[in-house]
Amino acid sequence: MSHLEIRRARAPADWQAVRALRYEGLAARAEVPPCDARSFADEFDEAPNTTTYLLAAGARAVGTTRTSVRAAGRHAALPSERVFATEIATAFGAQASIVEASLTFIDPCAAAAQDALTRLFKVHVMHCGLADADALVVAVRETQMGFYRRMFGMEILSGAEPYPGMRMPRVLMGIAFREQAPVLLRRIPALAASADDEARFARL
Repeated sequence: MSHLEIRRARAPADWQAVRALRYEGLAARAEVPPCDARSFADEFDEAPNTTTYLLAAGARAVGTTRTSVRAAGRHAALPSERVFATEIATAFGAQASIVEASLTFIDPCAAAAQDALTRLFKVHVMHCGLADADALVVAVRETQMGFYRRMFGMEILSGAEPYPGMRMPRVLMGIAFREQAPVLLRRIPALAASADDEARFARL
């Protein structure tokens, strides 16, 4: 695979690639109805507390993810709060600082998919550091629970519930980031941020 570069989705071409990756990933699992535009978006793409990223290998888009941040004591809606607001408050407190990862997809034809996923997940880890987040959460399909638990040490925080815009239910998973970050970063050193990483991240 060519050198991987992650950047914030800003240009129309970036957004086209992001929404195409989302659609192809969702359509492959019959989670969304057929769409001639082969594109998937929702209202959180435009939220001021949300940032979408594109991972590219040269000119080819190979992955995407989205981060939403709710600062401590402030009301800024997270995508999963449409369904799991009570579970988030119960697990971490109503005033907690929360980072949510959502709409993460990798081109199934891409090489080194594990490396791509690590790079995408690192975005959320860095947002957690910047926000001094209490927790990192994600709403996943039931078939993904084992992976997120093994890979990132996330705990199951809810039962499976219908999820807006998706045909399959979602389960809320999360990690008490401030407490568990040292363990996570020892297990996956590639998620740790160097000074150069932080400088590049600030320029995204």
